[in-house]
Amino acid sequence: MQFTIRSKLIIGYITLLLLVTIAALYGYYSFTKVVKGKKTIQFYTRNVILSNNIYQYMSEVKQAQNNFILMQNFSFSEEVKNKIQLLQQKAIELEKLGGQIKDHDQIEMARAIYESAVVYLETFQFLRESIDRRGQVDQSGIRGHLADIRNSLEKELPLEMILKMELLEKKKEIERSDILRTKHKSNFFSELFDFALKSRDPSIIERLRDYELNYRRLYFENLNIQDLMPLLRMNAEMIEILVIDNVVTAQEELEKQFALTDILEQRQKLLSLFVAIITISAGILAIITFGTEALDLSKLNLELEAILEAIRDGIVAVNRDAKVTLVNQRAKDLLGLEKDYIGKHILELFPNSKLPQVMQSGIPHFDQEQQRGKITVLTTRIPVMYKNETIGGIVCFRKKEELSKLAGKLTQVNAYIDALRANNHEFKNRMQTIQGMVQLGKTKEVLAFIQLLQDSHDQRLSLYVGNINDPALSAILLGKYNRANELGILLALAEDSRLTKLPDHIDQNGVVSIMGNLIQNAMDSVKELKDKRKEIRVAVKEYPESIYFSVSDNGPGIPPEIAGEIFKQGFSTKKKRLSSDSSELGVLGEEHIGMGLYISKNHVISMGGSIQYKSDTETTFEVTIPK
Repeated sequence: MQFTIRSKLIIGYITLLLLVTIAALYGYYSFTKVVKGKKTIQFYTRNVILSNNIYQYMSEVKQAQNNFILMQNFSFSEEVKNKIQLLQQKAIELEKLGGQIKDHDQIEMARAIYESAVVYLETFQFLRESIDRRGQVDQSGIRGHLADIRNSLEKELPLEMILKMELLEKKKEIERSDILRTKHKSNFFSELFDFALKSRDPSIIERLRDYELNYRRLYFENLNIQDLMPLLRMNAEMIEILVIDNVVTAQEELEKQFALTDILEQRQKLLSLFVAIITISAGILAIITFGTEALDLSKLNLELEAILEAIRDGIVAVNRDAKVTLVNQRAKDLLGLEKDYIGKHILELFPNSKLPQVMQSGIPHFDQEQQRGKITVLTTRIPVMYKNETIGGIVCFRKKEELSKLAGKLTQVNAYIDALRANNHEFKNRMQTIQGMVQLGKTKEVLAFIQLLQDSHDQRLSLYVGNINDPALSAILLGKYNRANELGILLALAEDSRLTKLPDHIDQNGVVSIMGNLIQNAMDSVKELKDKRKEIRVAVKEYPESIYFSVSDNGPGIPPEIAGEIFKQGFSTKKKRLSSDSSELGVLGEEHIGMGLYISKNHVISMGGSIQYKSDTETTFEVTIPK
């Protein structure tokens, strides 16, 4: 059956259109997945931040409440009110956030937090009024009035009775006393009234009746205070349980997004390969369709060129002799190419290119990291085969920054979750310590311990958040501090550390990655020490022309024989191991043994900076990045 040239053209156009349509649909599907994943990550990141705020405010409320009860300082009462109002605002924001995706469970949970906060505040108001009515000895309220009566009776009653009256007021378990039973008065009150009757002094009798009446009021006020405290604890625990459940749910959703990221990366590889297949198929189809006939194929060439230019990856194609046959505009922009390399050998374009070896072996390379000037690119090399013979090759480039931005956001979410988990663990330990002291009756020690915790907390926040104004860098430092604290490692940030704001041209994710890798390596170095204290010191400083930071540890150091190897890809002194702890591994628990310093060095080079280290009695890594 003979086909006309027109029929061949139509068949060729239809085939090419089908291939392009499939590639476009596949790319659009992956792109929508990325957009949806980004929105989901943003939602649950905001969710975790709001939950963390609520948990923090609830902790501060309980601390202010304890201070108010112990010190009876009404400034702490106002602090409780202000913190509860802030908590309610965050609960409203959490409800609105759930409303954006119509998550009814989160909406109900946020409303329950708000309602519990309302009940908590109302109960606390009753508690404050009861404490106010009870007053303080020699100052105000019922206790002050009882003290006034005792003082007026000092010269008229025996000293023993005065002491018993004072002791009765201060008794801790006043509710167990049988003094105020309605049918029987205590021997003590009987003694008081017997003495008054004997004295036949109406004023003494009247004052003793007034004393008994006010004592009854003091008794019931104390009972009221004791009844209100469990209600406050119940509402506080309800809020904290709801917040923790919400954080667990958010973490599960974020873990799903981590899995989706890996899937999308594989699809990107397939899409690049598919585009290469389209290019090769179009060329082969043209040869089969037209043979060696001289036809006007300018329109077809223009369409093929438009397809190549529309691809977001940079593409360089070579023939069987490894000479360049095609360079799209994306590759020129990405690699900074100015000369015309068509017809030149691939090694003239890339002196260290591995494409000739790939064409010879027939084994493709996917996503190989490569440094091009100040940028890091992921390179895919694919041999073009025809009838088991290599007839050319294709190199695809894409910026690593495009993937690292999403990875950076996921890293920050992990830091928040890690910090929240560590804070929760630390908070429970401290509350158990306080509970033990309270049970032992160590009131002064409790107050001193709480003050010490407050001072330490304020100092750490002032240093990590007040002095370091970049939120991502503050988050990774706080996350690593909490992780080190769990491992028994002292991680100290230098008190003179300062950073106002990273310049716009400096890659924030890169800086976070460098700092995280250096601190993680330091933690790995010292955590096995047994004969001395484990210490890590971090410094972040800003100079007029540069930004400097250093990480030092007192670990075993770096042996001189491997000094030249530590920045190489894959080199490591650590034993490989499988772990489910994602805080020490990459996304989804992948191993990244031997990649930390290599990645850090690439980030530093891409920002035009320098990284160096010294290792003697301690190991110190120093990084300088020009502004």
